[in-house]
Amino acid sequence: MVGPRLALLVPVLAVAVSACNASALTKRELVVYFASSATNAQREAALQACGHISPEAKPEPFSTKGPVVNQVGDVRFRIDHADDRDIAHLETCLHNQPGVVGDKIPDLTD
Repeated sequence: MVGPRLALLVPVLAVAVSACNASALTKRELVVYFASSATNAQREAALQACGHISPEAKPEPFSTKGPVVNQVGDVRFRIDHADDRDIAHLETCLHNQPGVVGDKIPDLTD
């Protein structure tokens, strides 16, 4: 038999552990990768061309300031509420854009 203290402690611990990384569980993004020769104009064109594919896949603004090496991978789409169909349409559009070499949905729960 479980004591009353332990019975009360288990739900409290479960809530505390789940709240530790709750924001990471709700944030999903798709990161677009470009060839090293890709220009900022190509990055912007990819955002413009594919930013309207789904209202659930929202492009995030990126900076064109600073070293180009810091801008690689700066094209991202928030896909918190996108379903598989939305993501597939977004990926199809992105893969047809000059300079795009791939994409990834990183695991943000680490």
